Amino acid sequence: MPGDRRQLIIGAARRLFTSRPYDQVTTSEIAKDAGVAYGLIAHHFENKRGLYLAVTNEIATEIAMVHLTPPPADAPPVDALRHALRNHISYIDSHPDSFVALLRGALGADPEHRAAIDRLRWLGARRVLAALGIAETVPAVLRTAMCGWVGYLDEMMIDRITHRDIEVEALVELATSALLATLRTVATLDASITFPVELHEAWQHSGEPWPADR
Repeated sequence: MPGDRRQLIIGAARRLFTSRPYDQVTTSEIAKDAGVAYGLIAHHFENKRGLYLAVTNEIATEIAMVHLTPPPADAPPVDALRHALRNHISYIDSHPDSFVALLRGALGADPEHRAAIDRLRWLGARRVLAALGIAETVPAVLRTAMCGWVGYLDEMMIDRITHRDIEVEALVELATSALLATLRTVATLDASITFPVELHEAWQHSGEPWPADR
């Protein structure tokens, strides 16, 4: 079946692209590993770049579709955030090579590859906002802050994969503390944004007042 052969090629390319640099992988090698005729790569993907983009899109889709077990029904927003972060870290820990290939791939400047990463990061940002009880239209300053925070989390995950010397709970607390500090600044910059009262309380527990409660 054509679809089966296409997926065989993607599977072989994914194994090779996540184990070696892009420039060291050839399409003939991918075809041999997949057990298909070389011409099928051009037929399905046009060229090596097209195949690489298909692989990175598959990885991004898998991360986006990962099942997040819900937190306890009565969990306050900050605990729900910690729960979502543990889910995310657990998934990345299970697919470290794919995650690194997606973020640090050789086509990092390619607009299609960049767009796939941006879509994935924004999906993650919206999931976090939902976990915190913030489901309204996202104002510009909050959008910018969340994009920056998700990039920060991604880089911490890369560091964890590289060095393997930081525990999950330490990473969860680093990410949680950074987000609370970021949201406090957002609240200062845009008083029209309504945050759940539990976030105000979480920041107050850290020893600093939340900007004027609304």
